Amino acid sequence: MKKTFLFGAAVAASALVFSCTSDADSGNSLTYKTTDELRKDGIALQDARALKNPGKIYIQKDMILINEMGKGIHLVHNANPAKPENVGFVNIPGNVDVAMKGDIIYADSYMDLVTLNSKTGEVKRVKNAFKIFEKQRREQERMAFNGEGLGMKGTQFMAVSQGGSNGGGNPVGAGGSMARFTIVENNLYVLDGNTMFVYDITDASNPKEINSIAMDFNVETVFPHEGQLFIGGTEGMYIYDNTDPTNPRFLSKFEHAVACDPVVVEGNYAYVTLRSGGPCDRAINQLDVVDISDIKNPTLVSNSQMHNPHGLSVKGNTMYLCDGNQGFKVFDIADKNAILDNLKFADRDILKAYDVITNEENGTVIVVGKEGIFQYDAMDPQNLQQISKITIEA
Repeated sequence: MKKTFLFGAAVAASALVFSCTSDADSGNSLTYKTTDELRKDGIALQDARALKNPGKIYIQKDMILINEMGKGIHLVHNANPAKPENVGFVNIPGNVDVAMKGDIIYADSYMDLVTLNSKTGEVKRVKNAFKIFEKQRREQERMAFNGEGLGMKGTQFMAVSQGGSNGGGNPVGAGGSMARFTIVENNLYVLDGNTMFVYDITDASNPKEINSIAMDFNVETVFPHEGQLFIGGTEGMYIYDNTDPTNPRFLSKFEHAVACDPVVVEGNYAYVTLRSGGPCDRAINQLDVVDISDIKNPTLVSNSQMHNPHGLSVKGNTMYLCDGNQGFKVFDIADKNAILDNLKFADRDILKAYDVITNEENGTVIVVGKEGIFQYDAMDPQNLQQISKITIEA
């Protein structure tokens, strides 16, 4: 079973024949196209290609799915973490995010949500699922009609999905902390500006929107944990009761300074990194530890100054943290008030470290940086050993 996905995906390439165009050499600037023209750029499984501008990663079983910003998804067979194999590429124009349940890949393609069956190659599309993009498209069309300009700059989100619990016997993948998609049981949750959309994926290849929850804040990341959804926004962390997975209910908010932030949870604590840069140029750079034992009254325990923290993962009393140009760090966090005093490992050679995933099935940690995707043997969290690197081409 370990190579079923790998070879099933390879065979599916012959079944995916679409009309497609490539923007491979255009960087982040897109030549103006109408909505219909964008949809004509085909979704297809192709031969493996080099990584050039990865955004998010997602793991399921023996596979790593790596987003190539705006282009699609690299498929990496990772049964042997010391020798990962780049085995294919799913061409998905306008792609930033990805999640997976069973054999079904969920991804964004510009303004649409698309599904791809990794075994059969079947593709389905939910049109205009992403309202923010669609709003931008309509404004672009208005400008073009009025002769005000014909270019559109692509947006980058260094977002990584976090997997929820399994449902219906189909395993749900897992990712890091910078999540815009997440799956819990038979529901897919998607953040879009100030709205969270809920999709029923009982029929995994045919997602149906069943709810939309308006929020009065700009939401960025979502992390499921023990019947709750922890949502990171530019102004705070928001906690939703997800007992009824079709209708999440607001419970509480932990306010922080305006900043870009992912959130992860372990036990009775939430860990929030706040950073400057991008849309948060005037923000602070720190780690907040929040006591959530009273879920309706989250309270700050401590904050620690960081360089430029991005993604993080926490397992027990160990924190794995990406701190921008200061690299990848590992802390013992048993003492919540003295985290900086308990740095146990650092790899400062990883430039612009921005997200990390712990893979509990094989005891490894995967880190994404500017120059590559690194895997470590994490059996001893205080003495990680790098075992492989997937190089990113300049």
